[in-house]
Amino acid sequence: MKLKLFSIVLVLTLTSCVTPDREAIGPYPSDFKQIISKHIRETFYDPYSIRDAEITFPREGHLFFKQGWIVCTKLNAKNRYGGYVGLTTTAYLIHNNQVFNSMKNAAMCSELNFTKWELSAP
Repeated sequence: MKLKLFSIVLVLTLTSCVTPDREAIGPYPSDFKQIISKHIRETFYDPYSIRDAEITFPREGHLFFKQGWIVCTKLNAKNRYGGYVGLTTTAYLIHNNQVFNSMKNAAMCSELNFTKWELSAP
């Protein structure tokens, strides 16, 4: 029993540590706001209803075992019923200047500094 518990703890410890690799992370996304705006316009039901938007600057990180640049947003948008859903926090993983993945309510976003953001027009 102790051996199984030790093995589980060891595996979790090793898999949670990801060593940054410059090549795997990709270049710094200097146009991260435009990259996120494009992704939002393509995936949100009503992207033009967004209000109270905030964004963070990119930082190195990983999401679902993929390395890249993490950018977090807080925003409020309408759902399919026309009502606002409330302020939602989402972490986006940018890799090679594309949104590779995202995660809502990511704990990593709570420790970052947000700034006001006006989404760019298409």
